[in-house]
Amino acid sequence: MKRFLAVFGFGFIGSAIRLGMTQISPSHHYFTLILINITGSFLLAVITNALPIVMPIPSELLTGLTVGLIGSFTTFSTFCLDAVQLGQSSPFWALCYCLLSVSLGLSAAYLGVKLSHRLIRRHQQ
Repeated sequence: MKRFLAVFGFGFIGSAIRLGMTQISPSHHYFTLILINITGSFLLAVITNALPIVMPIPSELLTGLTVGLIGSFTTFSTFCLDAVQLGQSSPFWALCYCLLSVSLGLSAAYLGVKLSHRLIRRHQQ
């Protein structure tokens, strides 16, 4: 039950943050989504790799942060739908959107893993 409540609570927070970010500048919707997905990729890597080692936390809280917070903040289904909708009006920009989202998201996740390793080493010294 704790795990469910953690996912629900953090999911609410992640969704609210995402909604707030997309409403700040509706004219830059796709740029904002790229930023959200890159940030989420980085944070997910740090949370899953370093957080449990640097700061022991209950597994329910870790699930709430990863599945709830980051999962609701970044959503693959929204990325796919936006890419298809953008592709209907501008295939070139849809391709750019997909390439930037995936390549920068992977890069951010990689940097998050690297940062996690440094945090872990620093914590163990």
